[in-house]
Amino acid sequence: MFETTQNEGKLHLRMSATLENIDRADEAMVEFLKSRDAPVDMFAVRILLREGMLNAVVHGSGQDPDLPVTMDVELDAEGVGLTIEDTGPGFIWQNRSASFDLMGDGGRGIPLMQMYASRMAFNDSGNKVSFWRKYREAEVCQGATHGECQ
Repeated sequence: MFETTQNEGKLHLRMSATLENIDRADEAMVEFLKSRDAPVDMFAVRILLREGMLNAVVHGSGQDPDLPVTMDVELDAEGVGLTIEDTGPGFIWQNRSASFDLMGDGGRGIPLMQMYASRMAFNDSGNKVSFWRKYREAEVCQGATHGECQ
């Protein structure tokens, strides 16, 4: 399953929890943003999508193609918002470290998302993450830490 709907300022996607669909979601988002001439840092927004989707597909849904993952991309006057949700039990996000584990097999997703998001929030159960990225953040906040760019 891979379904998209869109209107002027919003793209909604519902997909099966497979790794292949992460690539399709990325392509759909890039096409949506380019078609609206959104002045985004495409690299940053793609990192947010890919890391969020990877967590939802692998950790939240166990790569079970029978489980859905949803994504919403919304544009406003200041930036772009992404919301990614899976149907898994979630995780205790408050216990996750914001530091990189360079030698481990994982643990880099949340710190990467924190680096590239202007704002980031999880729901209480930890199966939904929302990001917001200012359009020209890369130019305004280059070299600043996550907290300094808010």
